[in-house]
Amino acid sequence: STAILAENSTTGNVFFNHTTELGDEGSNSFNMKRAYLTYANKVSDAVSYKVTYDMGSNDAGSAHTAFLKVAMVKWKTGYGNVMIGMQGMNMFKTMENTWGHRFIDKMPMDAYGYSTAADLGVGLSRSFGPVSTSALVTNGGGYKKAESDKYKKISLHAVYGESKLNKKDGFNAGVSFSLEPYEIVDANREVTSTENTNVMGLFAGYASKGFRGGFEFDTKTQDNVSGQIICAYGTYKLNDKLSILARLDQVDANTSADDDGAQAVIAGIHYAADKSLTIAPTFRMTSPENRDAEKSIVVNFQFNF
Repeated sequence: STAILAENSTTGNVFFNHTTELGDEGSNSFNMKRAYLTYANKVSDAVSYKVTYDMGSNDAGSAHTAFLKVAMVKWKTGYGNVMIGMQGMNMFKTMENTWGHRFIDKMPMDAYGYSTAADLGVGLSRSFGPVSTSALVTNGGGYKKAESDKYKKISLHAVYGESKLNKKDGFNAGVSFSLEPYEIVDANREVTSTENTNVMGLFAGYASKGFRGGFEFDTKTQDNVSGQIICAYGTYKLNDKLSILARLDQVDANTSADDDGAQAVIAGIHYAADKSLTIAPTFRMTSPENRDAEKSIVVNFQFNF
């Protein structure tokens, strides 16, 4: 019993900010963006588990609702690691590690609805030398929604090189792909056919001598509409506490239509005030093609324990 209890850990993350909207109708507010509480335990050499609760907004409008984001058992086998339960998706985790600032903003796939952050299902991960792979079969609706149809989402991820550039220097390159069938229903609610939602991401990252940067190109096809995201991000470490960062998202909801794209820019400073406290003042600008640009200054805080 003592050995088992020694392997457990409880950790937490809180994302909090103050946002000042610039412009004639500008406003300012304090915002609790996210709060995670995680309990993890290793019960044997082969089996471990993790449970994470996530505080965030929901469709009903509540700003502080707790969701079960992760409730997963990991089983180490000779074929790889088998993950069972509610778990993080594999579509953009490597890119998130390269970006390294989840408390400032989500990854493009998450922010623009190309993939959920977690879902319920089973998965298998395995490494082949410098190549790490992951395959998941999940409900497809994400961790905030119950399953609504009989189809399942298949997600594949493969990366060559160092997948955690926020912790180690190196480089990586890889691909993510997901496929989820859905039914086409006519005006009489009769099923006429079955189509697929396809998402693909190509990415690369590099970290060395205080610099960490990445690039990704993501596409999504659904209902005969193709969208794409081009994103580049970088961080340069000035010293042990202070870094500068920047990110550019170029989003096109429908590549066949005009005037529906947008650019989003984030630029700022990352200050590690203490081991458990990070402060990051940033300037943000979103420029839709058919509307005026929206500008804001956001001071981001991250608490870890």
